[in-house]
Amino acid sequence: DFIREGVVMSDSNITRLALANSLKGLMAKTSFNKISVKDIVDDCGLTRQAFYYHFKDKYDLMNWIYYTETARFMSSYNKVEHWMDGLTDLCNYMRQNKTFYIKALNTTGQNSFQEYLHDYIRDISISVIENIKNTEFEEERWGFIAEFISTAFVGLIVRWANNGMKDDPAEYITKMRSIFDGSILSELESQSKKISMENPTEPESIP
Repeated sequence: DFIREGVVMSDSNITRLALANSLKGLMAKTSFNKISVKDIVDDCGLTRQAFYYHFKDKYDLMNWIYYTETARFMSSYNKVEHWMDGLTDLCNYMRQNKTFYIKALNTTGQNSFQEYLHDYIRDISISVIENIKNTEFEEERWGFIAEFISTAFVGLIVRWANNGMKDDPAEYITKMRSIFDGSILSELESQSKKISMENPTEPESIP
């Protein structure tokens, strides 16, 4: 085993990390689509057999990178009232590693970083809606709003990234929060009032 930053790493994780560092280094020079598995293993001195023992393909390796690097931000702020803090810390981390994450955000397709981020924000949006409505989330009633929130937020983050991540993430996320609070919450409250008027015997309370 090998100790890195106070954490004992297995040989398996050392190999994964070596492959990950090679991919990130190569992505600093060229686009992800132009990088092959051969390029990655040649760069770090490993064999193709070693690569395929750990990863299905280069997309699997890329997914491993952003999952292992960003999951801690998402899991540390899983409470509704702190999810914007988690998003801010995540954007700060991406900004510190912007060469890789700008390209990661622009690599689309199944299991892409955009899709991963979208699913994270959608899950948090559902939690926010459940908290506001004080009831279990119903896809038929609120699915569109949750999808709108996650799609809009990912789109704004991609735009921020493609502008060079110049804006302070905290200020950028605050602007996004104001849109959320000003438009999305009022829409949910409006829905509640409408339902209450249509069903006066079964009023729906809003905390």
